[in-house]
Amino acid sequence: MTARQNACMAAMAALTIGTLASLAEAQSARGPNPNAPRLMVSACRTTDKALAILCADKLRSQIEGDVSYRTLYVLPKADVENTLTASGYDPSSALAQGDASALAKQIRADVYIDATIEKTSAGYKLTAALVPQRDANLIQPLGSWENAKLEGVMGASSKAFQDAHNKTFERQKTCFTNIRERKYVEARKEIDGGLKEYPSSTWMRYCHMTLLREQKGDGDAIIKLAEEIRTFDPLSKAALQELVSRYDAAGNKEKKIEVLMALQKADPTNARLNTDIGNELAGMGDFTKARPIVEKAVAENPGDMGLVRTYWLILGAMKDYKKALEVGDEMVKMDTVTADTVYFNRSIGFAIQMADTAKAAEIAHRAGTKFSKLVEYPKLEAGLQSRLKNTSASIAASRRALAINPKERDLRVQIGAAYLGATPPQIDSAIAMAKEMLANGEDKDQVAGIAVSAGDALRKVPDQLKFSGGDAAAQFAAWEVAYAELAWSDTLAKGTKVAPQAKFLMGVAALSVGQGHLIAGGDVVRKISEEIKATKPDAAKQKAMLDKAYPEACALTNQANDLFIIAQVALPAGGSFAPDATRQVMGSLMQMNGSVEQMTKAYCKK
Repeated sequence: MTARQNACMAAMAALTIGTLASLAEAQSARGPNPNAPRLMVSACRTTDKALAILCADKLRSQIEGDVSYRTLYVLPKADVENTLTASGYDPSSALAQGDASALAKQIRADVYIDATIEKTSAGYKLTAALVPQRDANLIQPLGSWENAKLEGVMGASSKAFQDAHNKTFERQKTCFTNIRERKYVEARKEIDGGLKEYPSSTWMRYCHMTLLREQKGDGDAIIKLAEEIRTFDPLSKAALQELVSRYDAAGNKEKKIEVLMALQKADPTNARLNTDIGNELAGMGDFTKARPIVEKAVAENPGDMGLVRTYWLILGAMKDYKKALEVGDEMVKMDTVTADTVYFNRSIGFAIQMADTAKAAEIAHRAGTKFSKLVEYPKLEAGLQSRLKNTSASIAASRRALAINPKERDLRVQIGAAYLGATPPQIDSAIAMAKEMLANGEDKDQVAGIAVSAGDALRKVPDQLKFSGGDAAAQFAAWEVAYAELAWSDTLAKGTKVAPQAKFLMGVAALSVGQGHLIAGGDVVRKISEEIKATKPDAAKQKAMLDKAYPEACALTNQANDLFIIAQVALPAGGSFAPDATRQVMGSLMQMNGSVEQMTKAYCKK
């Protein structure tokens, strides 16, 4: 069962009590037979939503009026539509086979009608089939009818329903039950009786086919039965699947391929069938022989999407990726429905195999646009755009992915890395992303990695300012910003893989900022000394001037000393990250410590 069907079942379960209560109330009021079969009618298949609802309403009313409620309970419109609406479905849209079966099971329908309504030049055409809730593959076609008025086709379809239902519904149930209980003689009696009463019954033939399988019957007899079913229902998946198995066992590859093609039309969303067809065609010789066969079939059957898709798959299998992409592009133009996730996934793969990253990113973008609720495509596009150095496009794709799923892993680190990889690096944005990652409880190593990388980028800013002619004050301010960021990143990095790097970088930054404070302290005294030398004040004034300068110089020296202590602890702890650089920086630190001692003695006297 698909995720959507699981969701449908879960949502429907919430309505079960209310639904059963309403049914009980209805039965109490009308007094139907509680054991009567229950029929579900949902929206008919058509592009006209209003007609879809009208068709279902009239079909439901026609049957309800024609059949006694003591022999059949037609589920009310409200029970069907309320359950669909609560489950996120549009009641005016026809249900997929699996969804219809899930709905029927939830509201306890024994059978349901699958109907298609068309507007024609003469009026209306209705095609209907009866499906048991227990197995959506066991379809009993009822027929097709045309009439100038909608009521005309409804009357005919109601009669066909009664004929099929009354003559074979209970028989087929009993038949399958007898087979399960190994009452094979009794099952055969039901089959013979059902086919005598209703010769066009696919239900009784399905039961007969099951009986033959259980009894290890002749394969040719089973093939004959399956082909008989196809005369009534050419797209019977159950019959076609049985034929595929039988022709495979018989080694008849040509017939197997023919049936696989038909099965692909019956089940177009089954990507596995396309793979099987390609594999079988290749199994007739090799892909080189298979390709012209399919190319010819495509040319002779223009518009046959099953064949086009098969051709596309074979091209991919032959690694003719360029041609496969061309055929794929044409395929989705012919029928946009074919632009499904299989198409996008394979096409992206083709482009990547061709090393055409730009094409792969473009296809991923189209996929993300069509399947706007799937996070995989914008996430993939972000990675591809990152390879192309398209930073803004990569970030935009990652942001779209986050909008779909704010808890998606690895996206924020990808955005942070993109910010850092930009020219010039968008360091503030990267730091903000690290904080966002932290707030969302993301991987500690990844958070620390972005934070440390951002700090490392800030550490390079002073040198960039120096080379570009920036003054010493700007360089020192940049070092202070870098140190603050690296000190924060060091707290995040504890216990992570980047902890040594964080320690080393913080130690370097602490040393540089401390050196700046030390120089600033010396500058304070130097400027006063130069002023004294220039103005030659008396001794008392000189003392007063120095008494004012020394405390400021002492404070700056103490700040430098504090930072040097931090560096002295951090650098050895980060030594494994850059052993040679650590030794060099530690040598510089020892020299700075000597200067601190001298300046402390000189400026920090009481």
